[in-house]
Amino acid sequence: MSDHPIDSDSSDQIIVTVEQADALLEMIASDENAGRISSAALSSGLVSLGLAGANGLAGDAARILEPVRAARSQLAIRVVSPSMRGIVRDWRIWPTAPRSVVMRSDVDGVHFSQVDYCEVPHIAALASLLHAGPTIHDGPPYIPADFVAAIRSLDAQGAQDVLNDLVTYGPAESHFAQDCVSGRWSVVTCVGEDMHGREWRTGLHYECFVTDHLHAQIHAPLDEEALAHLSADPTLDAPPRAAIWAMLMGLIVALRI
Repeated sequence: MSDHPIDSDSSDQIIVTVEQADALLEMIASDENAGRISSAALSSGLVSLGLAGANGLAGDAARILEPVRAARSQLAIRVVSPSMRGIVRDWRIWPTAPRSVVMRSDVDGVHFSQVDYCEVPHIAALASLLHAGPTIHDGPPYIPADFVAAIRSLDAQGAQDVLNDLVTYGPAESHFAQDCVSGRWSVVTCVGEDMHGREWRTGLHYECFVTDHLHAQIHAPLDEEALAHLSADPTLDAPPRAAIWAMLMGLIVALRI
């Protein structure tokens, strides 16, 4: 992605570079930035775009991102897949009523937009690749810890290598094996976070291995050290997709509004 500023293309959203997005979030998080222009805002081009000024956020950035200041929780969603350009997509949702803010990364930059609070569950389902469909789990009841570790480090090729080895144990004609070998898979990690003092603390989470044929939950800890010291590979459980939807709704309900 280019480091040059990307112009916002409508009053409904702003599209910025990763550097600019980080600067915007830093300005929101730090009250000390109010009343002065941060060096990050200046160097990233936010001031020239009219998105930052002497009083902090400005223009469309101030209007669209205002609800984030009042947010006491956020939902972070990461999708990793070898079939996507750029391998990773990040989403962040700040669920505040009556209006919430959604951030999503894409190949053209980082998008910020405002939505009605009632749309949050649908957007979270879209971001986490959750849709109606059959569940055909004809693969192993586990996923190697090395695969999960590779995903966490954004090593898609390393993760693919682990899957290629896993499917050699058969059956080769299974949907699971075919989806793995062809690279038609994704891993979705959803994490709820609450604000405590001035820090975000991790709350509930779930992680899924997704193909056209299943949406299976990976039972693995988020902590890297805990993952490395597991005595057995994480369980891969494929309940009906309605159960995954219920988990997602439970995670959203647990967030503080």
